[in-house]
Amino acid sequence: RVLPPPMASNRELSPLSELIQRRGEVSNGQKVFAGIGTCSKCHVVNNQGSSVGPDLSEIGSKLARDAMYTAILDPSAAISHNYENYAVQTLDGKLVTGLLTSESDEKVVLKSAEGVPVEIAREDIDEMKKLEQSLMPEDLARPMSEQDLVDLVEYLTTLKKAE
Repeated sequence: RVLPPPMASNRELSPLSELIQRRGEVSNGQKVFAGIGTCSKCHVVNNQGSSVGPDLSEIGSKLARDAMYTAILDPSAAISHNYENYAVQTLDGKLVTGLLTSESDEKVVLKSAEGVPVEIAREDIDEMKKLEQSLMPEDLARPMSEQDLVDLVEYLTTLKKAE
């Protein structure tokens, strides 16, 4: 299930069955990844970007084109192992969300969407739970044109494991 967001043009997104048939421009897709798509703020490709989310250097070897569209348009549909989003409510009412990076009897460490580790003492935790929503925002495609999205997916398909 993909619930397409309105695009930059405020037009409805074409159906997924049509999008996966289209081919884009790799060089523009790379620009979208680093720019308007904001992908590099959370993902690394070939040692460039930030490592909040999964490394995408070989994503073209792992995901089919339709799965890439789904991952971008509905990031909560399938969350990669070790990238589950957690929420911690502290006793003083503070809410912290992020990726669980470590957990001990003394503390929990979550990595925020900005990639900043946040330590919370166990004794300060009121409640902690795994969320169904991805840390990746659901409206990342909104500022893109439909062609930008197609170009981005085209670029991602070229990121393959070196042979």
